Amino acid sequence: MGRSVQFVNPILRGGRGRVRRRRGFYLCVATLAAVLAGAARAEAQDKQDITFLGHSVTPRAGTYVATKDLNVRAEPDTNGKKIAAVREGERLTVVGRAKGSWLAVRADGKDLGFVYGPVLMPLVDAVVKTPLTGTAPMGGGSCAYRVAFEGESPIEGQMFNSVDYRAMLECRREGKSFAFGMPLFITEGPYNGGTKSVHQIGMDVLELAQEYERVFSTNLLYDAEKGEVRLDSGSVDKYLSGGKKPAAPAADVASALAAAIGLAVQSWSSAFWTDLAKALRGPGG
Repeated sequence: MGRSVQFVNPILRGGRGRVRRRRGFYLCVATLAAVLAGAARAEAQDKQDITFLGHSVTPRAGTYVATKDLNVRAEPDTNGKKIAAVREGERLTVVGRAKGSWLAVRADGKDLGFVYGPVLMPLVDAVVKTPLTGTAPMGGGSCAYRVAFEGESPIEGQMFNSVDYRAMLECRREGKSFAFGMPLFITEGPYNGGTKSVHQIGMDVLELAQEYERVFSTNLLYDAEKGEVRLDSGSVDKYLSGGKKPAAPAADVASALAAAIGLAVQSWSSAFWTDLAKALRGPGG
C-alpha cells in the first residue's frame, strides 16, 4: 500500500531589519557590494550557456517527472519537429534551460531534445544510504541522533515516492534523559505537486499516540533551490514552542535531514518533553 501523506502549507516569512548608521558604515557597504559583485560574476561564469542541439541553453541539471503525456521536439518551440514522445510518469534527465520555458533533456547519455518545462516536476535523489549522525542543541540540553535509510514508499495520488528513514535520538534536557526512535520521511517531489523544488520532511513521535487519536507529527519544508529547511507545522499545537524559527541552511538532502532534526528539537515545547517523559515511563511510571 502507498503512503498517505498529508501535504502541508508553506509558511511565508518576511520582514525588514533596521540598520543604525555609524561611522565607517558606508565603507563596509562598499566592501560588501564589491564582494557580492565578484561572487555574482563567478556564479555567472559557472553558469555560462552551453550549446545543445545547436541551441544555446543555460546549464540546469536535475531529474524530472512528466505530469502528462508530452512531445520532445528538435527545437525549443511548439512548431519544432516532434522527435519523441514521453508518457505521463516517465522520468527525464534535464541538462539545461533554453529560451522561454523549454528544458533540454537527455536519454541514454545522449542529447534528445526539448520539452515544455511547466509540465515537468522536479525530483531530488532523496536516498542517503550512509547513516547520518550528529548532535542537535536545544534550550536546556541537546540530542544525539542517528538516521538510517529504510526504503521507499509510493505516495497515494502522486508520481513520486517518499523516502523513509528511522531516526534514533538520545536526548538530555534539564537533567533528564530521553531515548526514543521515530520514523522520518522526505518526499522525492514537491510537497504540493507543483513545479518548485520544495520537499516535505516529516517525523512522527509514536510514543505520543497513546493519549491522542493521531501521533504527533512535525512537518518541515526543504527548499532545494534556496538551499534551506524551515519549520512548517506540528499536528499538536501545544507541542511546539511559540515564535518564528529561522531557516537552516541545507546544501543537499543529507544536510536537509540533519537540519530538520535540529529545527524540530529546538521547536519542541516543555509540554512535549513532559508528556514524552510520561509516555516513556509507561503506565506504572
